[in-house]
Amino acid sequence: MTVRLAPPRMAPGSTVLIYGRRHTVQGFTRTGRSFLPADDPEAEPVELTFDRQIELIRQLKLTSDISYQTIPDSVRINLTRDLSVFGDAARMEATARFAYCRAIHELPWAHRDKSAYVGPALARVAETEIGKTIAQPSFRLAREWYNRWVGCAFDIRALIPSTSKRGNKESRYDDWVYAEIDKAILEVHANCTRGSISQTLKRARQLVRLKVDKEGLKLPGRSKNILGRGVVEDRIAKMGHYELLARQWDEKEARRQLRMIGAGPDGKYPLAEVEIDHTVIDLMVRHNDIVLGRPYITALIDRYSRMILGFTISFVPPSWVSVMEALRQAVMPKDELLNDVFEATGVSFEFDWPCWGAPDQLFVDQGAEFLSISMAAAEAALNMKLVQLSKARGDLKGKIESWFHSKNQQITHRIPGTTFSNPQKKKNVDPKTLAIIGFDEFKTVVLRWVVDVHNAQEHSSTGQCPIKAWQEGMRKVGPKPPPPMELLSPLVGLVVQRRLLQSGVSYNRLRFNSIEFQALRARLPKNSRVEVRIDPLDLTQAYILDPDTLDWIVGHCVSEDSASKLTLAQYNFVQKASAEQKIVDEDYELKLARGEQKVRDAIYGAHRRSGVPPKQIVALVTQGTRPSEHIHRNRTDPTESEGRMGSHDFDGPVLSPAPDPAGPYREKVLMPVDPYPTKKSDGEPVGSWRPPATTPPLVEAAATEQPREERTFTGRRRV
Repeated sequence: MTVRLAPPRMAPGSTVLIYGRRHTVQGFTRTGRSFLPADDPEAEPVELTFDRQIELIRQLKLTSDISYQTIPDSVRINLTRDLSVFGDAARMEATARFAYCRAIHELPWAHRDKSAYVGPALARVAETEIGKTIAQPSFRLAREWYNRWVGCAFDIRALIPSTSKRGNKESRYDDWVYAEIDKAILEVHANCTRGSISQTLKRARQLVRLKVDKEGLKLPGRSKNILGRGVVEDRIAKMGHYELLARQWDEKEARRQLRMIGAGPDGKYPLAEVEIDHTVIDLMVRHNDIVLGRPYITALIDRYSRMILGFTISFVPPSWVSVMEALRQAVMPKDELLNDVFEATGVSFEFDWPCWGAPDQLFVDQGAEFLSISMAAAEAALNMKLVQLSKARGDLKGKIESWFHSKNQQITHRIPGTTFSNPQKKKNVDPKTLAIIGFDEFKTVVLRWVVDVHNAQEHSSTGQCPIKAWQEGMRKVGPKPPPPMELLSPLVGLVVQRRLLQSGVSYNRLRFNSIEFQALRARLPKNSRVEVRIDPLDLTQAYILDPDTLDWIVGHCVSEDSASKLTLAQYNFVQKASAEQKIVDEDYELKLARGEQKVRDAIYGAHRRSGVPPKQIVALVTQGTRPSEHIHRNRTDPTESEGRMGSHDFDGPVLSPAPDPAGPYREKVLMPVDPYPTKKSDGEPVGSWRPPATTPPLVEAAATEQPREERTFTGRRRV
């Protein structure tokens, strides 16, 4: 191929190349010509003097557009690509070609197209180190490289070798073979079953054999396997990753896997943007002799400095309680927390944890705990803004996710009892049998790692320690004060109603009491119900709302000392785990049952040995507890209504009826009843009373009524 370097036409409207860029000739100016870039009509025109135009033409930097149009399309495509996309071998060969082209260009203008001068110049380059990388080109080939290089404005990409036509471009198999391979891919690999490449290859060979047997075709290939694994992999690769994922899963999952992700934006200053998230810890922890399981961790991280602001570890699944526990630790000073750990362990911290204050924006996911009314109340109390991120977009909280990964690698996966992130790493070993660290000890380990390691070491993304970045950022914008505790306490406290008793108030086997509680009890009605607030992070105290002053009165936990080191969620989990893992000794329980049965047998045996009790005692036990019902006779007389009525003469003296022998009033003291009375021959006790056999009718009684006898009133006394 020969590229002709025609002289440029300078007529108005013609197209020329200036430094390889197309320009349109506008016309004459006072000192030369103006040229307008063809690819940008709104750009400013370029003015060149006549002397500058001649100089550029001699340097072949101002050429005609015709020489560029004669360049092959493959070379034009290379000019639009980045040099780094070409392989090392292609770039090395282009560098060697450039050495030969430059040798021709350094010759005088009249000698550049004469082999007598070009040949020795090429020979001198061939002796150099760069020239030895390729064979010395002929005069014709070297001139072709040179003309192409000059026509493309000395762009080295014009010298990149074109390898698109190299190799065997013919298909190895017939079209029907590829059709059967594609059919096997759809049946086995590109569907919900997601079969392996080996299974797909096996099915493709079966389909090819069935096709050959049905239509009498010839088996492809020369080996007994008919098809190779590479042809199946090539056909799968040509399908496209998105199409393959959409067939194996669905379009939503395909978009999720192929979307662009990153570490997310950085905050402009400390506490400008904060991320919060939960995760389950890959570690089995213990409490005394009980394996509690895998706890959860909720943490907050500052996007600007990568500082961990606060965290909480508990066995409560992600909820509003765990969020508020971590948030309260994040916005409040940490000096008291570090001092408590120092007093408990006797080991001090190497660095401080100087972060507090409410964030401006808190980035959360679509969890129910972040969409609750309680979280909205916390947002208003702390004057912050909750930013709800899209579903299934963990990459938008990449900083907290990265911190969880670092914690696992540097701490969790190094402790015996870890479950690892990948279940295959633990093999057949049960992590529960290897658990050695206690729950409180693990919380202390994580706290020390956060304060003395993570916050103090250089971060790989920012190149600065989080604590230093935090302090420098605070010096620029000014420190933010922590919110008042009066705003946080109602948000994190658990408020329940209980009765205020002499023993105080109780909640879930925890009892709280104090002198102030009893003073309040003295002012309230008996067994009054009061509002009790329990701090989920501190079980050593509880608070009762005084209904008169609306102040919270403090009471202390007086039931369990071990609860003072646990949060409410941890205490509830320990109680539940202890009850579930409690071992029942059947022999011991059987002995208790036998002992109680022996006590019952002794009681009933004494009854049997004492004989049959009297009827009165039996009646006393079985019918009632009032002795008068078993000593006195029945006070109601069914024949009372058949007798004559008393006096209704109010003018005369008051006549009272005769005393009722069955009534409670007696003129003399009754004698005690003999429990074993003497009986007559007919079986009736001596002195027993029975009603008359016959009673005269009312009519007859009225007919035989006798004149009323005048009687005076006599008083009676009650015995």
